[in-house]
Amino acid sequence: MNILIAGATGLVGNELLQLALQNELINSIDLVSRRTIKTEHPKLEQHIVDFSDLKNWSCQAPIDTVFCSLGTTIKNAGSQEKFKEVDFEYVINLAKWAESNKVQKFIVVSSMGADAKSSIFYKKIKGEMQEVLSTLHIPSISILQPSILMGNRQEFRLGEQIGISIMNILNVLFVGPFKKYKGIHAITVATAMLNLSKMKAPGILISGNDKLFEIAKLY
Repeated sequence: MNILIAGATGLVGNELLQLALQNELINSIDLVSRRTIKTEHPKLEQHIVDFSDLKNWSCQAPIDTVFCSLGTTIKNAGSQEKFKEVDFEYVINLAKWAESNKVQKFIVVSSMGADAKSSIFYKKIKGEMQEVLSTLHIPSISILQPSILMGNRQEFRLGEQIGISIMNILNVLFVGPFKKYKGIHAITVATAMLNLSKMKAPGILISGNDKLFEIAKLY
């Protein structure tokens, strides 16, 4: 496969990149970002792009699968409008780029509880993003809806760290029908993304948190 990754500076995206670099089935990796990362590898090519205007951007190799883990927080973005720009507009622009470049698979990280009708702004934006994605003509679209993400972030997020600490205590209780609420490690989500790229999943496939644990163990 020739793949493209957006969001490799984030928690899930970085784990995905490391897995992809080690995967013999992946011939080339085009990484799109607003800044470069220190990782170097013979099959990795980095591109600094403007996600608000991807129409005229192109990469040398035809892309089979696009992986998208773009995302921020309202605090880091500075406002709800800036948050929506990253978590909605940038994602949709990338998906439209994939559509126009005949990409076969688009795999994106959303959120548990994403709902365009939600009163919670974060979940509302994620839900709106999913609704627009479902209208695009990409043969296979996989939407992942993880619970709170576990792992070592490069940036410190107090609220998230508190949530992770609570999840570490409660995770043993989240079994059976409650598994969908269990905290999930970023590498598990990244592994599920990579495994989804190997699966035949035409149309729209939405994978909830509990399903991600299963997909991560498939290969």
